[in-house]
Amino acid sequence: MGPVTADGDKICESRSNAFKGLCLRDNNCDIACKTEGFPNGGCKGFIRKCVCTKPC
Repeated sequence: MGPVTADGDKICESRSNAFKGLCLRDNNCDIACKTEGFPNGGCKGFIRKCVCTKPC
């Protein structure tokens, strides 16, 4: 089971295609994700990749 929001909806994640390089700031990732049509995004993982999120 994936991440769940407070109201019980599942959250789908997708690696950003627009973001290039090491993800150091969630804000930069969030902006890249919004250009791809996602409502949110953030840095995730040990290697710090930009991951976009949206309700499933």
